[in-house]
Amino acid sequence: MARFSQPDPSRATRRTVLTALVAVIVISFAIAAVAGITVLLIGPEGDLMSRVLVTTLIVGGFSIGALSCLALWGRPAHSFGVAGAGVNAASAVVALISAWAEQGSDDFWRILNRLLVSGLIISAAWALAALMLLLSQRHRPIIRIGLAATLVALGVTTALAVAGVWWDAIADADIYPRALGTLGILSALGVVVVPVLALLLRDSPATSVPRDFPADVANHLLETARRRGVSVAELVAPVLDEPTGSSSDHGRADQGSNGTTPTLEA
Repeated sequence: MARFSQPDPSRATRRTVLTALVAVIVISFAIAAVAGITVLLIGPEGDLMSRVLVTTLIVGGFSIGALSCLALWGRPAHSFGVAGAGVNAASAVVALISAWAEQGSDDFWRILNRLLVSGLIISAAWALAALMLLLSQRHRPIIRIGLAATLVALGVTTALAVAGVWWDAIADADIYPRALGTLGILSALGVVVVPVLALLLRDSPATSVPRDFPADVANHLLETARRRGVSVAELVAPVLDEPTGSSSDHGRADQGSNGTTPTLEA
């Protein structure tokens, strides 16, 4: 049976960290956008203008990728999202170095260009995988199987593409473009079809919980409802039944012993 307790301090800390990360990303993008507009309107033309505009595109593109990864914040795949945001940040640094570097040997530019292309591929794939993982708590078998197949295809496609960037022997193989193209098409198909199926095929009531519920509470409610063979609404109905409790009871449930608002924990 669910119990009431005081708010979890770690949850507030995680929310603060998320807010700070999003603020940094948005502010960075805003600064880059202002710089790009300024250069377009009053700045000098030529190489400097091109570099500032490329910088704006780099910051904007990788900011979108990082925000896509951070959409997993507070979910079971939280660590994957944080790692993806870090990968996007590292790739953005490589891209900025590539845009602004003046000198370097041929080997330096060859390695930098490979790092740049690899970073673009991995960052884009990571962001897509993070968005797909938003469906990881859906319980329809066709959605779960489709999600797993899409993630595997996306991972293999990414690995094969990066391998082709770094090893010429792989990129020059006759089967390479066919294999890469086939896997890429399968990945794209899954990225489109699985979310559409998720929209069309809703979970049964026993596996539906409001989206703003904390993940741990939602998971506990779902598992308990499935174990008892009832819907979540039926499970919590005795607790929320207005006629069975007085107003004073509700008042005590709304506040903790020290007057603060409690939260529901699994």
